[in-house]
Amino acid sequence: MSMTSILWARKSMAEKSLVLFTLLFCISIIGKAYSSDELLRVENKIAPGQKYYSKKGYTVKASGKGHCMYGVYSRATCTVLYNKGACELGIHYASMRKGCEVKDSWQDFEVINNDTGHVAGKLRWRKRFWIDPILKLTENPGAFMADRTHDKAVSGALNLWTDLT
Repeated sequence: MSMTSILWARKSMAEKSLVLFTLLFCISIIGKAYSSDELLRVENKIAPGQKYYSKKGYTVKASGKGHCMYGVYSRATCTVLYNKGACELGIHYASMRKGCEVKDSWQDFEVINNDTGHVAGKLRWRKRFWIDPILKLTENPGAFMADRTHDKAVSGALNLWTDLT
């Protein structure tokens, strides 16, 4: 094998690697442009003896109603007991699908009391294009749920907040 063919093979391999890297980079950018991920976190701070305490805790699940959504992933539901840490639901939404740039992406969730099996509250996760997501408590908003910031848990409440991933 001559030195010329060795140099040509080396140059060819470098070009193929660059093309492959560029292709993978472009695919990841296109995928991110059309969909994004968020986390909905839930923490139970309702202590025994308080009005809305549930021995078996609360389950948060997607109700199936949503707009510009690809779905809830990682878990379909999330169950929290008192003072047992936060649980997370992953939300996969359309960020640039046709019509979703100018309209909100949203997903409805139900909060179920595991002692009774009844829906104790409802909320809507909502995301506008280029704006941080918000939670709107749509049923029983003053009863026991709190849309909180990362550093301030509300005592006696089922705390819900959202994070960019």
